[in-house]
Amino acid sequence: MLLSTHSKEKSMYQILIEEIEQTRTLMIQTAVREGMTSPNTLQVSQSLDALLNKLHLFFYQ
Repeated sequence: MLLSTHSKEKSMYQILIEEIEQTRTLMIQTAVREGMTSPNTLQVSQSLDALLNKLHLFFYQ
């Protein structure tokens, strides 16, 4: 039982890391295209911040 829970957590971690990388790439692309202070860049940046906060909670909760 413990092993299956551990595997489930690892897959959740992998999914979160993939989402962070995809959002980071999108933020960079948006910033290059629209500028660092565009509303779209800021929105994607906030989404990235939320994902990074989830990652922090994953390790420290």
